[in-house]
Amino acid sequence: MTIRTFLRYLIGDRQAILAIAADRQALWLGLLFVLSAGFARDYDGEDLLHEPWHLLIPVGASLATSFLLFLITFALVTAKNPPKSAVRPPPPFSAAYRMFLNLFWFTAPLAWLYAIPYERFLPAVEATQANLWTLGLVSLWRVALMVRVVSVLMGYRALAALCLVMTLADLEALFALQFVPVPIMDVMGGIRLSESEMMMKSAALVVLQGGICSLPLWLIGAVWAGIVSKPAWQVDPIAHGKSSRSSWPMWGLAWGSLAIWTFILPFTQPEQILKRRVEQQFATGQIAVALAEMSAHSPDDFPPHWDPPPKPSFGLTPVLNVLEVVAEQPPAPWVRSVYLAKLRIRLGAWYLPDEELVQAAKILKRIPDGRAWVEGLPQEEEGSYRQLQKLYAASDPE
Repeated sequence: MTIRTFLRYLIGDRQAILAIAADRQALWLGLLFVLSAGFARDYDGEDLLHEPWHLLIPVGASLATSFLLFLITFALVTAKNPPKSAVRPPPPFSAAYRMFLNLFWFTAPLAWLYAIPYERFLPAVEATQANLWTLGLVSLWRVALMVRVVSVLMGYRALAALCLVMTLADLEALFALQFVPVPIMDVMGGIRLSESEMMMKSAALVVLQGGICSLPLWLIGAVWAGIVSKPAWQVDPIAHGKSSRSSWPMWGLAWGSLAIWTFILPFTQPEQILKRRVEQQFATGQIAVALAEMSAHSPDDFPPHWDPPPKPSFGLTPVLNVLEVVAEQPPAPWVRSVYLAKLRIRLGAWYLPDEELVQAAKILKRIPDGRAWVEGLPQEEEGSYRQLQKLYAASDPE
C-alpha cells in the first residue's frame, strides 16, 4: 500500500478499498491514524497531561461502531453464502473483521480537520459555526466512505448499504446527543444562552429532530436491504494472506501524524492545564480560590473563548454564588466582567423568582460600578431586566 492508494481510498476508489482490506499491516497504520485523530480532537480542548485517557476515546468508539456495523452487514453475507455452497465463501469472522477494521480506521485522518484552530483567528460565534460545518463535513464524508466500503467489500447495492449504515449512524447520533454539554431542553425551556451556545444547541436540536423523524425510514430500509440483498465477500482470502508490505512513506505519514503533536502541544497544553485546575476548584466549591487563580492570569492565558463555570442552568443561584464571592473578595476586573455578563444572559429568561432578583440587587450594590451596570441593562419587556432595575432602585442602601 502506498500514499497514493490511501488518497484514492479517501475518494472511494474500489481498488484502493480492496488493497487496504487485504493489507495485513493496514491495521497498525490505522491504529496510528486513530491515535493522531485523538490528538487532533483534544489538543486544544483537554488537559492531556493529567487526563491522557481522552486520546483513547476515539479508539474505543471506533471499535464499538465498527463492530456493530460489521455484525449487521457481515451477518447477511454469511447467512446468504453458506461456506459449502458459496462460490467464494466468506473468510472466518475474525479475519473478515480485521479487514473491515482496516478500512474503518483509515477514515480517521478525516478527523485531522478538527485540528483547525478556528478559535484563534475567528470570533466565538464564527468559530462555533466553522466547527459545526467541519463536523458536518467529516460526518458526511465518513458515512459516504463506509457506504462505499460496505458496497465494495461485501457486494451490497449502494442503496442497501446506505440504509444499513445510516440506521446505525442515526442511532449513534441520537445517543451521542445525550452527552452534549448543555442539555437541549435548556433551549426549549427558556434558558438564555450565549450566541455560541444557542448555535450549538440549535444544531443539536435539528439533528435530534431529523434523527427521530428519519429513523423509521432507515429501519424500514434496513429490513428491505436484509430481504432483497445478495451480498458476497469480495476479497480473496488467499490474496489477503499474500498481501504486500505497506510502503515506508506510508509508515512515515502514520508516525509523522503522531510526532507532529510534540511540536504543537507545548503551545496549547499550558492553557488547558490552567483551565482544568480552575474548573476543578469550582467543582469542589473553592470559588474564592478559583477566582484568585483566574485573577492571577490574563484572559490570554486561558483557551480562546473559554466559558468558565458555572455552565447554563435554571435560575440565577449558581451565578449569584460566584458574584457573592466577587463582592466579598473583588477579583481582577476582567473576571468580574465575565460573571456580570453571565448574570446578564440569565436575566434574559422570561421569568426568574423575585427572591433571586432581590439577592442579585443586594449583591450588585456591593460590587464596584454595580449601579451603572444595572442602569445599562436593556429596557425590554421580556426577561427580568426591568424587574431587577426596580428592585435595585427600591432596595435600602447598605
